[in-house]
Amino acid sequence: MDDSILDENLKLLNGLHDNSIKRNEIISYIKKKKKISIFAYGSLLWNPIDYINSRISNCILNNYNKGFFCEDFIYRGTTDFTGLTMGLINDSNGFVNGVLLTSNNHNIIPFLKSFVKRESPIDFKENLLDIYQYDFVKINLPDQINYEYALTCIVNKNSLFYLNNKLTLDEQAIKIGQAYGINGTNFQYLDKLKNIYQQFLIQDSFSSHFNHLYNKVISYRQSLTIHVQKWFTIYDELQTLEQRKEALNKQNSKDFQFIIETLITPAICSEQLNKQIQQTTSI
Repeated sequence: MDDSILDENLKLLNGLHDNSIKRNEIISYIKKKKKISIFAYGSLLWNPIDYINSRISNCILNNYNKGFFCEDFIYRGTTDFTGLTMGLINDSNGFVNGVLLTSNNHNIIPFLKSFVKRESPIDFKENLLDIYQYDFVKINLPDQINYEYALTCIVNKNSLFYLNNKLTLDEQAIKIGQAYGINGTNFQYLDKLKNIYQQFLIQDSFSSHFNHLYNKVISYRQSLTIHVQKWFTIYDELQTLEQRKEALNKQNSKDFQFIIETLITPAICSEQLNKQIQQTTSI
């Protein structure tokens, strides 16, 4: 395995590009173990990268806590109205439950390239979403005896989009309840997290906060007008970037019905809208 190719790819990750000592440590570990792992705790759980050879759930990263510490102006928000996304910060009382994604041997290079591509999003104005930096951290395996080291996304506290705990729980709920970007609504991201955490039985030092936040977002969304609820439901049913762009163009026009008739299945839309309307009127 070519050290220079490994080094070139690791350099592309914020926090490692100017740290040759850390990169050399990672390269030595890869060559010794003949594998590389990534610790997934957010969207990587349901939307993983390519070239994964194994997954191990119920792995623990100690002395960190996760939360919605970062603004997102690409995936689930815009520069005009940013959404919120998950990140990790140091916390001596915290621990994070996640999944170890591992690639072996000849898959290591394409695995790293896939990770770099996914974690270096740029918007249409060529703005880089620099909310993360990357570190190589100790991950305890499910038996809590053995461990592996893995790459993971840590909050970049030098980013303009780091919130530094500035938002209350209610303010987070309002932001998540309203924001949307090229991948869908911010609530859809939150809802996917909830479902995947239930699937993997994830419980950690963030769980209680997450549950309170989710309930507040649900309450906030149900307080919105039927028209606004309709818009969010439609937007989350769209499957492609082109459809979402079309929806954004039509959102404030008289041709709004066009979205319902041509971009999503009317039956699905009707079913989802009826559920939201029933929930709203029952409060």
